[in-house]
Amino acid sequence: MRIQRCFRLRFATRTGLCILVLSFYCIFIVKYLIILLNDNSAGVREEFKANALKVPTKRQNLIIVAHGRSGSSFTGNIFNYHPSVFYLFEPYQTVERLHGGVAPFNRDYQAKSFEWMQGVFQCKFVSPKHAKDIEHYYRKVTGYYPRDEQASIALSSPPFCRYNVTDPRWSIKECPGALDQKTLEEICGKKYSMTVVKALFVRMPNNSVEQLINVCDSSDEIDCKLLFVVRDPRGIVASSKVANFYRETDKTGLTGTKRFAYEICRQTEFSLNITKQLPPKWRNRVKILRFEDLSANPSKILPGLLQFAGLPMDEAVSNWLYLASHKPETEREQKAARWRQDSAERANKWRFRASPDEINIAEHYCGRLMKVLGYKSLGNSFELQKNLSVALYDDNFEGDRWFE
Repeated sequence: MRIQRCFRLRFATRTGLCILVLSFYCIFIVKYLIILLNDNSAGVREEFKANALKVPTKRQNLIIVAHGRSGSSFTGNIFNYHPSVFYLFEPYQTVERLHGGVAPFNRDYQAKSFEWMQGVFQCKFVSPKHAKDIEHYYRKVTGYYPRDEQASIALSSPPFCRYNVTDPRWSIKECPGALDQKTLEEICGKKYSMTVVKALFVRMPNNSVEQLINVCDSSDEIDCKLLFVVRDPRGIVASSKVANFYRETDKTGLTGTKRFAYEICRQTEFSLNITKQLPPKWRNRVKILRFEDLSANPSKILPGLLQFAGLPMDEAVSNWLYLASHKPETEREQKAARWRQDSAERANKWRFRASPDEINIAEHYCGRLMKVLGYKSLGNSFELQKNLSVALYDDNFEGDRWFE
């Protein structure tokens, strides 16, 4: 009994001492904080408030969704030239090249493309193999394009290259920087505040935006906006035929043209309807841009376009857009800068190229979509088709109000 009492006494004494020391320590800390706050109260409070309220920032992404021959490259280059943007031209191509160009409805392609796009939207490039494909494409395939036509200004600028593309000394041979995975991720995340990609329906799984939306909603670290770049279907059909995007082997029934017109309009309408039904949080994150509006008055459209993306106005972008939408004055300049064209003239080329049969097919299979996007039917009027003083679209259209 005596031993137990002695043990309890020692235990109580030790516990009491620990509590006493801890109490003195707490009193000391409180006094120190009071002194610190009195000496520099405003600064400490602000720093404490900033740290307490600090929320992890999401990676900002803008996705340009379009069909080929719809003005998407022209639109994409607006963002390509913005100094805050890390721009990738059709990143779905990487999945195609690495996995054998499998069909968009293939499950393996869907899984691989989801992983890839999720990485791209977080400045994570999945694997050294993916980074190697990026290096090959932007150095071997598009790298030898003229400096004004580089597919990604970010990947053609320091630290990857010695000079900026605006510098006459720029050359792909002066781009010794390796596009390895680590460097790509570091430069994308630290030097650029936004990633902008161009994605064509033909390469999207199921030919719709559904996967892209799911990727955007898959992580709290990703924030996305969708920019639908649309064009008069009659213009897409005519331009796609010239570019051999489809072939017409049935000269009488034009079954190739019918199939092509039906598919591009079905895919566009399907994706717009998916987007229309998204939760309210997406409401101000979707925009429809008609190529005709942009090409007719680029300088007027530009401020609203950058504001939607969340980017400030920039002189380099304004200068590039002016040059890209106006023809050079002399023939010598035109040969030296073929990328410079009259944008309004380019948007209306189809009105001189398309045959009456092609126009009737486009209006038949795309009539409902044309109405939503504000495009006017020609009503078999050959004279109206050639009269460029008459715009074939309304200023206000139903689809534009879907995302107000």
